[in-house]
Amino acid sequence: MEIVVSIILIVFPILMYLVFCCYNVLVNKNMARIVFIITMCTSLYFCLRTNIGHSEMLIFCNIPIIICYLKKEEKFAVVLSIMAIIFGYFRYDMNTYIVIFKHICYLIAYIFTYKKKCFNSLYLKLSAIIQGFFVSFEYFMINDNGIDKIFSLILYILIIYLITFFCLYLFKLADNITLLYLNMNKVNDENKLKNSLFKLTHEIKNPIAVFKGYLDMMNLDNVEKSRKYINIIKSEIYRSLNVISDFIEYIKVKVNKEIFDMVMLMDELYDSFKILLGDKDIKFNYHNQYDEIYLWGDYERLKQVFVNIIKNSVEAITSDGIIDVDVSLSDKYVFIKIKDNGIGMTEEELEKVSEMFWTTKKNGTGLGVALSNEIIMAHNGEIKYNSVKNKGTECIVSLPL
Repeated sequence: MEIVVSIILIVFPILMYLVFCCYNVLVNKNMARIVFIITMCTSLYFCLRTNIGHSEMLIFCNIPIIICYLKKEEKFAVVLSIMAIIFGYFRYDMNTYIVIFKHICYLIAYIFTYKKKCFNSLYLKLSAIIQGFFVSFEYFMINDNGIDKIFSLILYILIIYLITFFCLYLFKLADNITLLYLNMNKVNDENKLKNSLFKLTHEIKNPIAVFKGYLDMMNLDNVEKSRKYINIIKSEIYRSLNVISDFIEYIKVKVNKEIFDMVMLMDELYDSFKILLGDKDIKFNYHNQYDEIYLWGDYERLKQVFVNIIKNSVEAITSDGIIDVDVSLSDKYVFIKIKDNGIGMTEEELEKVSEMFWTTKKNGTGLGVALSNEIIMAHNGEIKYNSVKNKGTECIVSLPL
């Protein structure tokens, strides 16, 4: 019964490690290493604490140490060895020198094999030999057990070998799952890049085709007609340059974070837009009851986001325009709500609003909203859109305090 309990206690944390890998939690190498260390500590602790009063069962506690060596975490393996030695010294009537020598043998075996081609299989066999030798030594030389115990000895050694091998298989399976996730993420990133480049070339191809067509139709003998063509060609060239410029801005999103006052940013935006919107007969309402709201973020990048949102609202308004900007707080977030009474969007348009190069504007590039999303995500925030066709659009930006 004690053997079964020991096996369960050793394997259970490793199964949890495998579950983390299956849920794509351990893609980050540092996180994977931390969880591995916690897993091995847990296995060793459970085994040590449960086997009190059964010193012969302590041989199963060597499995986490052997696994650490097999995973080439030799420093941590030494730490676990020291923990096992100290625990054995205070809890059991064991010859400490023999236990220390056994763990030194594990380390020496690792030093001589870690550069070998078949390291895992070689070290696993050597550790089984070392384990078998010391277990037999404890059985026959120290505890004065009879020959009838030899079958128990062989069974212990065989079980230790098989459990260690099984644990290694679980770790290998976890590594394969993690590698699969990394490859899938890489493929997804490549597909996104290809789609972005395809859309970029498509957006540039259209204006180039337009001004090529007008160049073909241009007649130098008819100066007045040619001038009209030149203006159209210029506008298409500017459109192409805007697409390229916005795309470069999108792929080079960087934020330089520092502590700043969000109220100051919103006040600056209000001062900048109220005169401009007044000239366009758009009523601009700004509601803020706070004197200061401090955030950790990039002042200029966030200003760029709100300028883009308000600019979109202005362009969506046809007549009797109203834009409301409202600032509110919760325990952990600041919410900036920008609402207009413009042409709004349908549900289908609202679903596509964050897609690159998708736009309802005649001369838009379709990168403003995508760029704003990237900036807000870089601040661990969120941006949401609510819209009703011919009634207006509401944009809510939430940022952590």
